[in-house]
Amino acid sequence: MTLTLRLLRAIVSLWVIVTLVFLALRATGDPITAIFDPDNTTQAALDAYRVQWGYSGTIFEQYVVYIGNILQGDFGFSSMSNRSAASVVFERLPATLQLVGLSTLLMIVVGLPIGALAALNSGGPLDRHVMNFTTVGFALPNFVLGLVLILILSVNMRLLPSNGSGSWQHLVMPVLTIGLSKAAIFTRFVRSSILDAAKLQCVVSARARGVGEFEIFWRHIVPNAVLPLVTITPLLVGAMVAASAVIESVFGWPGVGRLIVESVAQRDLAVLQLIIMLIAFVMIATNLIVDLSYAKLDPRTAAAGAH
Repeated sequence: MTLTLRLLRAIVSLWVIVTLVFLALRATGDPITAIFDPDNTTQAALDAYRVQWGYSGTIFEQYVVYIGNILQGDFGFSSMSNRSAASVVFERLPATLQLVGLSTLLMIVVGLPIGALAALNSGGPLDRHVMNFTTVGFALPNFVLGLVLILILSVNMRLLPSNGSGSWQHLVMPVLTIGLSKAAIFTRFVRSSILDAAKLQCVVSARARGVGEFEIFWRHIVPNAVLPLVTITPLLVGAMVAASAVIESVFGWPGVGRLIVESVAQRDLAVLQLIIMLIAFVMIATNLIVDLSYAKLDPRTAAAGAH
């Protein structure tokens, strides 16, 4: 598939997501009557708010205006903050990027060596212990792990603040909660990727030629094991963004995840639509980059796509 077709597919995917989100949110009812009590607010005031926040006219008319505004860089008006939706979201975005970025780093730092050690000791005691712990980490809900960390590190040991922001201490528990949870999944994928790569014909041939195990691992197993990890890592990062909605609320972290919860409670559709659009854009762009990276990491993929 050519770069042009990939870009076109990405644009169409983003447009479909924006459309579905717009229709789904509008199907929940009139946001104006949900925010204001119709019995205590005049009809003229309700109509004025509808015009100001882009809820006037039919659904189709609202949709046409909304798409036109997006193309001009206007993402609507926040009914919750009485400001533009873009300013509200981008004000919270750095906090979430910091949280997700550090959580991703923790996931990789923990998952790569532990998964590799488990694979190299497949079937042994170390492998069984790693799999047991990763199963617990995979099954344990994020907010439960977060509450356990609060009880241990904040309530009992008084080492870290239980919520808020402003210092690196406030980041420790949210990063541990998200990073360790996803590290459990990443560890299992690292282990599986290495074990699958170890069964490839090139590895078997290298052993038959008498090549040393260290050289086999770094020249044959690692390059082939990287390919599945390139695919799963962006998906796990996307899952971190989704998990941040709960974790940021638990720890009082002022990021986009917490803003999602606040926007749902306040029926701030403009902010919700922009957040979902940004998440969709990041995921689609990441998948596009992964597709392009595959051609560089594995020339066989490019050759197959050319036929």
